[in-house]
Amino acid sequence: MAENDIGGALDLTLASLGEGVVSLGVAAALPQIEAWQERLAASGDPDLEAVAKTLEDLRNQLGSPDFDPVSVGALLMSLGDQVEQVAGVEIGERVGGKLSQLGALLGKEGDSLTDRMTRV
Repeated sequence: MAENDIGGALDLTLASLGEGVVSLGVAAALPQIEAWQERLAASGDPDLEAVAKTLEDLRNQLGSPDFDPVSVGALLMSLGDQVEQVAGVEIGERVGGKLSQLGALLGKEGDSLTDRMTRV
């Protein structure tokens, strides 16, 4: 995976999430999730493969007609943590700032979604 390819893909993902994860919508999110899942699963890097597994779980949850928003929020928080951790490894050195930004955004959106859905 070329550095520019990763950087460009991260730029597109960050731009699409600019209005928030929820505003992106499931139909627009699923192809992006699948593309990242496939890319990371093929990397051969155990850290990236773990992120790919969480993306698979997220894709499966969102693909269900009766998905649970609290579970989606928890997956987003987990994904955010994983992405921030990857920002510090070898691949993250090239695009660490973008990965950190993405990880923080995913974590914040997951926390927000979970909070909204669990208020009484």
